[in-house]
Amino acid sequence: MDPISATAPRARWTPCTRACYQTLRWPAAQSSRERPVQGAQTLCPPLPAPPHRLLAICEEAGLRELVRQHMARLRTTPLFVHAGNCFDCVTERVADYVVEACGGPLHYSQRHAHLQAGAGLPLLLDEDGRELWLVQLWHAFDDVEFPMPLRADFWGWAEPLSVHLLVPRARHDGLTRYAYDTVRSWFTTSASPSRSPDEGASCLR
Repeated sequence: MDPISATAPRARWTPCTRACYQTLRWPAAQSSRERPVQGAQTLCPPLPAPPHRLLAICEEAGLRELVRQHMARLRTTPLFVHAGNCFDCVTERVADYVVEACGGPLHYSQRHAHLQAGAGLPLLLDEDGRELWLVQLWHAFDDVEFPMPLRADFWGWAEPLSVHLLVPRARHDGLTRYAYDTVRSWFTTSASPSRSPDEGASCLR
């Protein structure tokens, strides 16, 4: 692992390119639902800027808490099977990305500007991985008691972001989109802490 330069913000972990490449190794196998690429590549939807009130109300600490809980739920899923001891580095990398996107300090750009894999994104997904990522984000809202008025705001940015995180071959015209009000209608009770990491993913299929 290479320490960050003296000019970069001090990190609470030691960044390493190895963790990034291990994470970006997902998917390890072709998804059974993955469509072959034919013709022009499906374009990603516009990625809206997160509302400024997310950072203003939650502050950086609140956004990082949400990311860490989201990642904790994903740790035992196939999405991070290759992360190993580098999981904490990966988690903080994703947290830096979310905080910066919401208008916070430019830690992601400064600490991870050297990353080339994934066009600068913190991780890549296939279609099955996208559903894991989304459903566990929903449960993480409950885990950290994320303010109800802000959940639609965050989801409105995170759901289109999940499409941008897809590997190109997983993008297709029939990709399912998950509007906040639709998903909310599927989850009528708060998630239990004992819920399995992939429980509820069937709702997103």
